Amino acid sequence: MKTKSSNRLFTLLLLALMALPLLPVQTKASSVDFGREFGLFVHQQNQNLAVPAVKGGQVLDSYFLKTPLKASFDENKRFMSQREFLLSFEKLRLESEGKETKLSDRLLYPIAWLRARHNNWLPKAELNYTTMREFLYRYSVSKAHGGIAYFDGLVLDEDDINMNNYSSLSQVSTIGDEISERMVELRKLRRPTKTQKALLTSLVDYGETFDDLKNQLKALNHPLSKLENLPEDIIQKIEDNDLNEILDSITYNYSSNNANRIHNLVTGAMQITGKVFQPDEEMDFEKELGGNGWGIYKNGWVIFGGEEVWQFGGGLCGSATITFTPSWRAGLEIIRRYPHSVYYRSLYPEDSFGLDATIYRGAKNLVMKNTTGSPVLYYVVNDHENMEVTMHVIGNSPYKNIDIEGPIFTGRNTYKWIRRMEQFDGTVVEDELVTRYGLIH
Repeated sequence: MKTKSSNRLFTLLLLALMALPLLPVQTKASSVDFGREFGLFVHQQNQNLAVPAVKGGQVLDSYFLKTPLKASFDENKRFMSQREFLLSFEKLRLESEGKETKLSDRLLYPIAWLRARHNNWLPKAELNYTTMREFLYRYSVSKAHGGIAYFDGLVLDEDDINMNNYSSLSQVSTIGDEISERMVELRKLRRPTKTQKALLTSLVDYGETFDDLKNQLKALNHPLSKLENLPEDIIQKIEDNDLNEILDSITYNYSSNNANRIHNLVTGAMQITGKVFQPDEEMDFEKELGGNGWGIYKNGWVIFGGEEVWQFGGGLCGSATITFTPSWRAGLEIIRRYPHSVYYRSLYPEDSFGLDATIYRGAKNLVMKNTTGSPVLYYVVNDHENMEVTMHVIGNSPYKNIDIEGPIFTGRNTYKWIRRMEQFDGTVVEDELVTRYGLIH
C-alpha cells in the first residue's frame, strides 16, 4: 500500500532526475538514449520559448479532436510555453484514449516530459508550429508501431521515404544501417510480441524502400556518378572512406594572372589533391604547400605592406582562396584565416569576394578543421585549355542543408557572409564571416 510519504518521495525523485546535468554521449545512442539526450536539451534550453497560445491550442485540438484551424485576432496576446504544450498534449492524449488523470499540473508535467523524452517525440529545436507538427508526427509514428520509441527510419507510410524528405545519401545510408541493426535485434528474440512482429515486418519494407532510395540518390549525387574521368587513386579513396557527396566545389579562371602566378597557383592547389583529412583533423595549409619542398615555386607579385612587390611565392594566395572558399561553404571550421589586405577584382572570382584567403610563409597561414564527422577528400582538376582550376571537397555532410548568404556590405571596405547549417533534426547553426580590406581595386 502506497503512502503519502512514498508518493512524495517519487515526486522528489522525478524532480531530481530533471535537474541532472546534460552529459556528453560517448557511444552511438539507441533510440531511447537519443530521445533522452535531445529531449533534455530541448527542455533546458527552450522551456520558456513560446508560440501564440490560441494557435498552439488549435494545432493540438485539430490533431486530437479533428477541429479545423481558425484565424484569431488575439493570437499574439498570450503565448504557450513548452510546459503548456506538453500538459495540453498529455491531457488530450489521455482524453482520446478514454482516460483521465487526477494529478495536478505540477506532477503531470514532469511525467509527460519524461515520456516524450523517452520516446524521442521532442525535436531538438525551439517550440514553434513546425516543431509542434513534428512532435505530433513522431507521436503518431510511435503510436502506430505499438508505442515504441520513435527513430528516423520509422515512418507512417512508405511514400514518406522519398527524395523530398531524405535528400542526403549519407543520411539514408545511416538510417539503412540502423534499420538493419534493429532487424537483427528483433530476429534474435525467442518469443517476440505481436507488436515486435509487426515492427519487424515494417522494418523489412522500410529497409527495402530506403535501399531503393539510396540507389536513386547514388545515381544522381554520388561523386563517382557526377565527376568524370576520375583517377584510380581518387576512386579508391572515395570508396575506401565511403564518401557519398560533393560538399562544395569552386572553379577559378586564372587567365588574368601572369605566368609565374599561374605556375604557383596551380602547383599549390595540386599539393592538396588526393589529400584525405579524418574527422577532427586539422589541415595546415602552409604545411601542405611545403610538403614536397618549397623549391617547386617561383617568384611572383605579392601584396606586402599594402603594396605589390616581386617576391617568392606570388600566386599562392590564389590556391589558398580556392581551398578556403569551398571548405567554408561545406561547413568546415576555420581555425586561422587571413583575407587580402588589398583585394583585386581582376584576380579573384566574384563568388570569392569576402571569402578569400592569403598565405605568407611564416607569417600568415590558413588552418581548417574537419568537423563533418566523416573523412574529407580534396580533389583538384586543372584545365589547361580553358585556363581553369577546379577544387572539389568530397565527404559526407552532417547537415541537411547549408544556406550561404552574402556578400553583405557592412561599412567601409567591410563585408560579411552568413552561413546557416541545418541539421537533420531541424536545428539551424548560424555563424558569420566578416572580412575587412584595406583597399579594393
